[in-house]
Amino acid sequence: MKPVEKITPQPWMTAAETRQVIEALTKDGAEARFVGGCVRDAVLGRQVKDVDIATPLVPEEATKQLEAAGIKVVPTGIEHGTVTAVSAHRPYEITTLRKEHVV
Repeated sequence: MKPVEKITPQPWMTAAETRQVIEALTKDGAEARFVGGCVRDAVLGRQVKDVDIATPLVPEEATKQLEAAGIKVVPTGIEHGTVTAVSAHRPYEITTLRKEHVV
């Protein structure tokens, strides 16, 4: 199977509420990328139900930027670097990128 290099934009990617979250996270130059099940489901042609986003922003920074954009933030997994942004009643799990250390 040939790896997919780029996913054709999906409606969930271009929806106004998704764009609002991405724009808030990237406002000051940080990256934000779709990860996890939403990517898997898009590649497999399945309906995307949950949207996960990874960013180098720590939860406090992500929260500050999201709230400044008028987006509600719920601290759902701070110990794991995760907050949930709620835009237009749709949840987006935002997790800080991290390096895994193999021992």
